[in-house]
Amino acid sequence: MILERENILTLIGSRRYHSAILTTFSFDFYFFEMKAMKWLRSCGVRNINVFIDGHYYSELMQQATGEEMQLSAGYSLYPVFQKSVFHPKIWMLFGEKEGLLIVGSGNLTNSGNGNNDEIWGAFHFDIRSTENSSVFSSAWDYLSTLSSSVKGQMNEKTTKWILEHSKWLNELPKTKPFQFFETSQKEKVAFLFNTETTSIWNELLKHLSNEKVVEITTISPYYDKNGKVLQELNSLFPSAIVKVILDESGLIPSAMQVSKAFTFYDWCDAGVSKIQYAKSGNSKSKLHGKIIHFKTKNGKEFCLFGSANITPAGLGLLGKNSNAEVSLLIQSEKGGLLNQLGIKLKTSNSKTLDEFTTTTSKSIYETIIENNQFKLQLLSAELIYDEFILHSNGTYTDEFKVVFFDKQNRFLYSKTFSNYEKELKTKLNLELGTFQYVQLTNISEEIISNKLLISDYFLLAKTHPNPKTEEIEKIYSEIQNGELSKVLDLLHYAIFDETENETGASFLDSRRSTFTKLNDDKEPEKLYDLSSYKAIENSGFEKNLLLSSLSLRVLDVLKFINLNGNSTNKQADISIDEQEDDLGNINGNEEGEVATVRNLSFVILKSEKRKLMNYFDNLYNYQQEILYGNSRPKTYRPTLTDLTKYLIALELISEYGGKSAKYDEQDTHHFFSYLPFVDDYDNNNVKGCCLNLIGDFLMLARSGFKAYEFDYTKKKIEELKKEALINTIVCLINNRWKDDELHYFFTMALNALHYLGCRNVDDFNSNFVELKSKINIRISELKNRTKVFEKNLEIFYERLCPSFIKVIEQIEDKNFDTSAVNGQIIYKSPWGYSYVQCVNKTNDFTLIRPGFMWDYDKEDYIKHSPDEIYLPLKLSSFICTDL
Repeated sequence: MILERENILTLIGSRRYHSAILTTFSFDFYFFEMKAMKWLRSCGVRNINVFIDGHYYSELMQQATGEEMQLSAGYSLYPVFQKSVFHPKIWMLFGEKEGLLIVGSGNLTNSGNGNNDEIWGAFHFDIRSTENSSVFSSAWDYLSTLSSSVKGQMNEKTTKWILEHSKWLNELPKTKPFQFFETSQKEKVAFLFNTETTSIWNELLKHLSNEKVVEITTISPYYDKNGKVLQELNSLFPSAIVKVILDESGLIPSAMQVSKAFTFYDWCDAGVSKIQYAKSGNSKSKLHGKIIHFKTKNGKEFCLFGSANITPAGLGLLGKNSNAEVSLLIQSEKGGLLNQLGIKLKTSNSKTLDEFTTTTSKSIYETIIENNQFKLQLLSAELIYDEFILHSNGTYTDEFKVVFFDKQNRFLYSKTFSNYEKELKTKLNLELGTFQYVQLTNISEEIISNKLLISDYFLLAKTHPNPKTEEIEKIYSEIQNGELSKVLDLLHYAIFDETENETGASFLDSRRSTFTKLNDDKEPEKLYDLSSYKAIENSGFEKNLLLSSLSLRVLDVLKFINLNGNSTNKQADISIDEQEDDLGNINGNEEGEVATVRNLSFVILKSEKRKLMNYFDNLYNYQQEILYGNSRPKTYRPTLTDLTKYLIALELISEYGGKSAKYDEQDTHHFFSYLPFVDDYDNNNVKGCCLNLIGDFLMLARSGFKAYEFDYTKKKIEELKKEALINTIVCLINNRWKDDELHYFFTMALNALHYLGCRNVDDFNSNFVELKSKINIRISELKNRTKVFEKNLEIFYERLCPSFIKVIEQIEDKNFDTSAVNGQIIYKSPWGYSYVQCVNKTNDFTLIRPGFMWDYDKEDYIKHSPDEIYLPLKLSSFICTDL
């Protein structure tokens, strides 16, 4: 147990733990998301849960900036409201066969994990070595009791999820609270905490009742003004000298009566501080550790440390009004604990109490509680699909409003309720925007509750510590930490996503031989847990579909990459924080930390391109099998999974189209192209991908999409269709079409508008501004543009869109044409928009459109069926475009 200026994150080994429960008083979103979350995820910890003092959480929300949970989402933050403050500092991590317990004094802020002088005690548990099992049992009892009263999804995340995947917790020995246990360090430790019936103080005195204490050393940033705890120590151990270490940046016992038993020291002169100053380069270090050390006549020593300051509220002398605190009591037979901590006090450095500067301001605890008193306390706010569930405490008899705010903390929407219930459920209109915060007001719009972040139930469900998804989440974590090329390692999970394959093995088995099988077992039907969501309507399969879909997960990652370049400003600190958060000493900046330097070689680049091509080829084979394979279904409507896989391909085309990388070989610089803009019709370039993948998908979409019953799934597929329309158009525009290829561009763009957009004139016109806006946003995200991009964009708006409107007007009016000429583009269901290569007097049409099979003799997309002998189509009526 040696005090070092070391971040406790470094104690967490890679891939050893899947879940974590952390407790804190104060909290810094910027530090936690940029540092702690990134580290935890890089170590494989996915299910991350934070208990925070409710009053402090309320204070944070009063200064909400909209950036909370934006740098790194996917963790749960739960407010704990008590009469006083919730103040324990515990890190407990859970793995399949081991655990890590850290108890100390630091909050989840940059200061609490690096800048301040903190003290921590860490214990490791392994099923093969159970020496620390009793202290783990005590800590788990404490945390599971805390979790048992939690509302919403976090209750399940901190109990069921952990117990299912850390079964050793059920085999821990039953222990009596507050007792000493043997540890792996051959010392005894007791896990102490305040309750309504006992306290850290009472249990400490029980352990010291038979000891003759000769020396007491107290170290704390905060003492009560009258020094009540110090006076009690002097009264209970009158033969002991009491050495009191103070830090002027905290609160000192300025009004206590001083006797000869007391000697006072400045933390700056405690020995360890000078060592730490030299190591850190700081001119002064801030004390935040809390220690009471006892030395007995026979050389035995006791050391109490943890979250409790040396105040009546901290140690539990106030009974039911005491803080929630956790401390560890170490008993050492051999002694020397202060020396191990580097704390050395010289008599020559002692001071009188009146030599210290007195702070007259209120404590952080008093200020935070005073400023955040509300009639109702919001505990949990969750959005489950379009259902909103709010848990709260308190009593209220009048009408009230639930007020929602967006990501910028601006008013978004409010809803009035006549009867207050501790669990409130309502449906939300997701088209209003992103619901980020919620708060309650009375009818006069006076605030009656704290403000709370709204949790995305769907997002948090993906943090389930299922070992079958560990590899996917590991890759995702690496991508979030800057390894953007890792996305290519996720593609094979999307290739083999057969979550909702409605046609069974009929055509999938026939194509399986062309794929490399992922493993011998099928992917589980339910990859992430949604068991606590108990909606009454519709089938369970559809509710779990959005969690089970591997392709949706991969699509999320690709979207993350597109947004990765957006910089965010750090959140402003709360000036009255218990500890001043100095973010200036974070190693590097957020951009520098995310960025990684890749040592590229031709072998690596070729491997990455192979993964990319493999995805395109597999998707193409899959679409071709459904359209033209021997075992093709008679009728097929693309599923949500099909649509997602198609969107993944579009994202990849946008991300890698025109992308090149430099590598060195034999002392010569070379350039490698992932997906070039060339005149080739294979899937190894942008044009070929557009012709084959876009063409085939638009052919599949002719019959519409699979019908779903679950409302949220319906909305999801409509959302993805809109994304597909925008991305398809931008991919087609960002291409170099030769003059004799323009009909490919025209037919695909028109078919995209027809099958993915609005088929009604009024709808198209009313949505055109939004369509144009989203196209512009997507254009701004392009990594590489072709030289003819602007020209193609002009053609789309000036020629294709007006022509599309003309056709749908004729469809509505049933105004059909009966004659066409070679070189025209016509619309005819079920073939869609096609180019007329040849038409005779009896209306026998030879049509061309990407999506038809390639005819190697005629060298074009001309075969509308897999027949060996091509037969022209006899069309009596159709609609000619004016292109």
